[in-house]
Amino acid sequence: MNVIFLFIVFGAISVLMVSNVFQETDNHIILWFEHIRLPLLNDMMLTVTDLGMSATLVPIMLIFSVVLLMYRRYHSIILLFFLYISEKTMNHELKGLFGRERPAFEHLVNETYYSFPSGHSMNAATIYPFIAYLLIEMIPWLKERQKKVYFITALFVIVIGVSRMYIGVHYLTDVAGGFAIGLALFLLFKKIDEKMSVNRQK
Repeated sequence: MNVIFLFIVFGAISVLMVSNVFQETDNHIILWFEHIRLPLLNDMMLTVTDLGMSATLVPIMLIFSVVLLMYRRYHSIILLFFLYISEKTMNHELKGLFGRERPAFEHLVNETYYSFPSGHSMNAATIYPFIAYLLIEMIPWLKERQKKVYFITALFVIVIGVSRMYIGVHYLTDVAGGFAIGLALFLLFKKIDEKMSVNRQK
């Protein structure tokens, strides 16, 4: 998957959303999640969804920066935070551009800003894969198992996206759009980090 393809995917999802072609399906999915809610599952999903919020991500990034310092990956620290700022800015602007209202169903939490694309999903699809990539680059044991690391990271990101639909604050198209553009940003910054690492070694 390359960056251009993922931006095209995001564009296609945007068209589906704006044209309301997928709206009925979006609604059915939210209603299905409402029907399967249970107190214990609610608590689990509320905990999972917090892993995609900035209040959780920023401390994780700060702690991980200490690890990067130990490995003298100074440029990676800069890229990590620049990636986060870029992603947050892009998400805010896209939400304002599309102006999609939140699902008009029962919410387990209150959200005040627009819905498309999902910020938590975009956060998760951008930052967690980038952290996984850096860990793989630094730790030989993980590099030998990079497919498993990326698979586990992907599952983790997907569950965060699912939690946004479960708690009723995002449609499937919101989450898919957040994943597409978040992953595109991850791949872009991964390429930049790889090039900077090569130049640093010369």
